[in-house]
Amino acid sequence: MRRLSGTILAVAVFFVAAFAQAQGAKGTAKAQATQKLLEKKITVEFKETKLADIIDEIKDQVKGIQIRMDGKGGVSGNRKLSFTGKDVTLKDVLEGLLKKEGLCYGITSNEKDAYDGSIYIRVGTEFGTLINKK
Repeated sequence: MRRLSGTILAVAVFFVAAFAQAQGAKGTAKAQATQKLLEKKITVEFKETKLADIIDEIKDQVKGIQIRMDGKGGVSGNRKLSFTGKDVTLKDVLEGLLKKEGLCYGITSNEKDAYDGSIYIRVGTEFGTLINKK
């Protein structure tokens, strides 16, 4: 009987751990909300426009979005970028703007972080990853 209850307990622990891991893969509630905002369609026309101005324009079109830059990691708001798109998702806009510049973005996913749910532009190649800085 002890073996059976021990086996049941082990299986229950396994399923609880698997469920918690699956929940973590989706991110926090704010990160999930940001992932939905990335699917919002917008129209933009940027020609040699400063990244800081691009971010402001995106914030005007996509209410509630938070976007930050990794200034210490080499991302400058003065960097000039170009991209034109009509009725394209925010995700496509960001990837189109950043990829050719060696930049990418992630989404902060940590309830204890003041920037939980924000888009974080940084140097790199991985788009849309969840960032869980502790």
